[in-house]
Amino acid sequence: MLRFTNIDHKPTRHPPVYEYHTHPLLPLQQALDPILSKIDHLDQFIQIARNECHFPSEHGLTREESASIYLYTMDWDEQSLYQVLNEALHDKDRSVLIPWYGYLKLLDTALTKLPSLQINLWRGVNTDISKNYKENDELTWWYFNSCSSSAKVVKHFLGSVSTLFMIEAKNGKAISTYSNFPEEKEVILPLGSRLRVVRDTLDHTSLNVIHLQEMVDESDQELTSSFANMSVTQPAEASVDVKPTLPSNESSTFKVWTDENGDKYDTTVRISYVGKSCYSMLMKAC
Repeated sequence: MLRFTNIDHKPTRHPPVYEYHTHPLLPLQQALDPILSKIDHLDQFIQIARNECHFPSEHGLTREESASIYLYTMDWDEQSLYQVLNEALHDKDRSVLIPWYGYLKLLDTALTKLPSLQINLWRGVNTDISKNYKENDELTWWYFNSCSSSAKVVKHFLGSVSTLFMIEAKNGKAISTYSNFPEEKEVILPLGSRLRVVRDTLDHTSLNVIHLQEMVDESDQELTSSFANMSVTQPAEASVDVKPTLPSNESSTFKVWTDENGDKYDTTVRISYVGKSCYSMLMKAC
């Protein structure tokens, strides 16, 4: 699923996207009228989304708002709406987004109504880009970032040499209830999400893992990381061996096989500390 693997190969500064906020809120068909000529059979997919979307909504979404999320998660070919939209969002010429303002307004309104979750997320890319992301780099993603709360889901879409992003999110929008693929446990990070690279790479053979943390204006306080309780491989047996305090220059091994979603894995994480700072981290993923 390209939604989970469509990511910049290196931190790229894109112009912000904000003009759509003043656009009128329109029904889905009318919001996408300017795009109908760009995507074959889009009018048919719109009707499917309106018929199949989650409605009534316990979060107060209208049918049109719910359908905007459902349509975003539909995957038919290289002209799937989410692919065409995110290509436009990656274009530094922001004028190409003008026809999308109606849909952006509708989708953003829908996501705003969903609860903001502090949650650990995963997404990836089918190549090794670990050298392009350095510790303490800050980046802003001016496109919709589809993630999963399950590493296993994202790994399914990755090849033999890949990069996996671990993201400590503070404003994740869980859309499984509204998605065409509820089993993928999809969570969207909205437009303009700001992130910091906490660890530039955790390398294990063909798997490269980059640790990101979402930044928010109201607080610079870091989330308590629960990545020590998450991993990316298959189960052996439930076991936890955690030593929370360490003297300088001493290492500890964390063995965890169950994450917060109930997915079970087999991972060994070794962390070395110098004083209070993390010096290195290695992840063993079989």
